[in-house]
Amino acid sequence: MRLRTAILLTFSLIGLQVGTVSAQSGGISINETYNKKGDPLISLEIDSPIGRLPASGYYPIRVKIVNDGPTDRTWQFFFTSKGENFGEGNSLKSDFTVTCKAASVAGVDLLVPVMSVLNNRNMGFIRSSSRGSLRTQLDVDVRPPPLLETSRRIVTSRGSLDTEIAEGSSSYWPSVIYSEEIRNPNSNALDKATADHLQGSASGSPRLNGEFGGLFLTEDMPDDWRAYIGYDACILTEKEWNELPAGARNALRQWNRLGGSLIIYTNNPATDLNTLGFGRDTAGSSVADLGWGTTILRPFPRDGLLEPPGVVQLVVDAVNKTGGPRISDPRDNFSSSWKLQDALGIKTSQMILVIIVLLAFGVLVGPINLFVFARAGKRHKLFISTPLISLGASVILVGLIVLQDGFGGYGKRLILHEVGPDNTAYISQEQIARTGVLLKTSFTTSESSFLSPLTIGESRWARVTKSNGGGKGVYNIEMTEAGLAATGDWFKSSSEHGHLLETVRPSRERISLLGGVDEPTIVSTFSFVVEKVFFRDLTGRLWTTSDLQQGRNTSMTPAEETEFTSWFSEQQQRFGPRNRARLDLARNRRGYFFGFAPETDGISSLASIDWKTTSTFVTGQLSPANRSNP
Repeated sequence: MRLRTAILLTFSLIGLQVGTVSAQSGGISINETYNKKGDPLISLEIDSPIGRLPASGYYPIRVKIVNDGPTDRTWQFFFTSKGENFGEGNSLKSDFTVTCKAASVAGVDLLVPVMSVLNNRNMGFIRSSSRGSLRTQLDVDVRPPPLLETSRRIVTSRGSLDTEIAEGSSSYWPSVIYSEEIRNPNSNALDKATADHLQGSASGSPRLNGEFGGLFLTEDMPDDWRAYIGYDACILTEKEWNELPAGARNALRQWNRLGGSLIIYTNNPATDLNTLGFGRDTAGSSVADLGWGTTILRPFPRDGLLEPPGVVQLVVDAVNKTGGPRISDPRDNFSSSWKLQDALGIKTSQMILVIIVLLAFGVLVGPINLFVFARAGKRHKLFISTPLISLGASVILVGLIVLQDGFGGYGKRLILHEVGPDNTAYISQEQIARTGVLLKTSFTTSESSFLSPLTIGESRWARVTKSNGGGKGVYNIEMTEAGLAATGDWFKSSSEHGHLLETVRPSRERISLLGGVDEPTIVSTFSFVVEKVFFRDLTGRLWTTSDLQQGRNTSMTPAEETEFTSWFSEQQQRFGPRNRARLDLARNRRGYFFGFAPETDGISSLASIDWKTTSTFVTGQLSPANRSNP
């Protein structure tokens, strides 16, 4: 997978490589110097602003190259992410190319895809005392450009980061990142409180290891929401929040609206969420459920010492409110009672036809071939008849498979769409597909996003399930400007595959309020028809309408709470657990609309899949017609 990031850096590689490679608790760190003493400096530095791998999503890597040489060169970075337990699991590979020009110093941030942890920790054939812990691991190989002195050996630098996912008797510990001001005086106490929480009331069991979270460096935080999507909670102080680069603050706000739990400690009693930039609606508030996430403001003691059990419980409650730890999405949330998989129906196979063909093949290639086609005195004909019979049987079997499964495949997609502030849209797409014969399995998504395979319910055709260790697949992703170029085991022939895609996209589509609150009239700029719409006004009254089309003013009529509750619950149950929790956060919001559209477009993936249905539940603040966006 190649990200052809042509970063204008510079260098010539003359001389001997010397350097150090280390993988510390602070993340991946590689430092290399390639030049001989006295020659122009050629050096490479790799580090990561976040010291903990997420259980899925992306991991940010920062690359800095100093090149005082006269020649342009290219470095290659090969990453392998593994989500494993007891030495087994899936892998996700990606690689990046950085081209550097001569006589310059420059840096680039890489977003490295992280493999979701899919395999089943509690494999039945392993005694509980021997079961390995869940781990996520990222390895990197750095291949420098060829040296001008070709007789010298090129050294490949390597680095690795490994993170254990703590688990109690009934829950995973969320993936938490926290700042220096929070970590430095509290890390040991928070680790102990985390272990105590995971231990629960169990007595006599081995002491659990509980790492509260990973350190991040405020000044180096990335400005892309994808860098944070695998983390459940982020904790920092007001001072550090204000010191964040503007791009990083915006990325964290987007991650927060996409479901992250953001906890900020302040020592200023006058501070509220509005003063920290979370919008006028949060004025005077210390807690706000914005979008699909939650934001919490808490007082910061003068000595910096927090109450560890209270902080641990605060994190647990915040993460559970937004749908639970993200590791549960690909591992557990879709493995049973997933309505979308149920709607796909049960596939039947005509195994009797295959058995008949195999029996006929056995008879033909055996006694008939031996005593009829190549009887005594003509045994040499076996060299002709046997391959012909085998070829014919193979053609018939392939024909049966094509006749039964067809080419390509079909599937269903369900989308949760929230209209956000600043002309943004927040998208979560659940999809399941059943494939036939696939002539091509590679694809490029229609936009940059988070993409993960899902552990789905057991069936003969499911390729990622709890019983098969998560499929033990090999996945590849190339980051491109158009989207994610994916190859590998994302889709296989004659299989069922589930995927989760999430993104934040720029969008001006919305529903606007034209009439007064006593007789509301709305107009939509969505490209699809919204079959049913409810609106809860600022006083709590409910209004409804149907068949809302783009650009057509539509009047609303009063609605009863029971009507809305019944409709809302029916739509909510279509989704997986996390999106159901997100809808729970939204259902009582005043000034918000809720709509369902049965026929929409989705984030595209494999072109040969015929998506029978792509439905969207859309919600957001009802925008006044004279405003561009809420």
